[in-house]
Amino acid sequence: MPDISDYFPYQGYRKNQQEMLEAAARAAANNSVLLIDAPTGSGKSSVVSALLAKAAGKKIIIAVAALTIAISVITANNLSSVMLIMASRQGNAQVQSGNTVAQDNASQNTNTNTNNVTPNNNNTTPTAAPSGNTATTAAPSGNTATTAAPSGDNKQDAPAANGDWTTEKIVDYYKNAVNKAKSSAKTVTRVKDGAINYNGIVEAGKLSGAASTLMGMFMVGSEAEIEEKNEAFTNNDIPPAGTNSNLTVNGVKDAKIEENGSNYIITIVAKDAKSPKAGDDGVGSLVSVIEEQTITGSISAVPGLTLSNINIDYENVKVVATVDKATGNLINISVDAPCILSLGAKIPIIGSIDNAKVGIEVISEFAMTY
Repeated sequence: MPDISDYFPYQGYRKNQQEMLEAAARAAANNSVLLIDAPTGSGKSSVVSALLAKAAGKKIIIAVAALTIAISVITANNLSSVMLIMASRQGNAQVQSGNTVAQDNASQNTNTNTNNVTPNNNNTTPTAAPSGNTATTAAPSGNTATTAAPSGDNKQDAPAANGDWTTEKIVDYYKNAVNKAKSSAKTVTRVKDGAINYNGIVEAGKLSGAASTLMGMFMVGSEAEIEEKNEAFTNNDIPPAGTNSNLTVNGVKDAKIEENGSNYIITIVAKDAKSPKAGDDGVGSLVSVIEEQTITGSISAVPGLTLSNINIDYENVKVVATVDKATGNLINISVDAPCILSLGAKIPIIGSIDNAKVGIEVISEFAMTY
């Protein structure tokens, strides 16, 4: 007889998750009824592994609204919900482990110099030059300000002249830090990950009320309610997941860099993008985007359910990254990725829904050590 572990796609259980799956397995084996009431993030989707273990040739039917499937794919930021629908193992599923401690990402040094650069705007404000150990503010007129260069070989070159942070240099510095982390970070921790309803957008025709209720399964009410989980992830999961960053100034709406003690704090806002692909300039090189084929693939095994006119339009996407001055190492990245999912759906018994929309704002944070 197969065991739950034969189908469970992760390397470790979340708190109380194993007990929940064992209870589901007993219910399946005894043909009894089980009601599970558990919060977001507890691992309910993996109940299918218990059902598969005890199926013994029986057919497993999972009923869920089409819009909810799409929402779950986006808000989960992994393929656990896809696994639920497809009832298949994810060989490269992300690790669910809570033992890695996130690295503190900000120095308490209060001396902060800021360069705020907007594309197509050449009026930049000179500030002190980036430095590995000491930051020297610009000298009074008539004097020359100098800065100490970071020591060590494993670092990025930062502009050496006062205030020489153009948009292009900020973007390149950030991109290099991200790609370096993908190849050389020793540990990657997803500190938190969750979603809220963006701008209150919920339009699903006669199912709008049900959709709002179902969204509570995958979303929280506010950013403050997103819990820290400190899950161990892989270097490949650093945003943008699955690809290197190809960010250029052409995909950026605004860029800012600040000195904060021994770190740089980089804030980048992407230009809005309609259904971007992973690795595309702009949004696709800043965050881990969800693409149409991910959603269509997730419902391919649901009889009679078809989706059409799928669009995932991102707007006001922002990342805030902390980079160590001396080494150029990315040590923390926070992502705020609002999008509007729109689609049409043909659902057995219920009928068709045209141009359903839901606003989803995915908020996540990663920390790296070296």
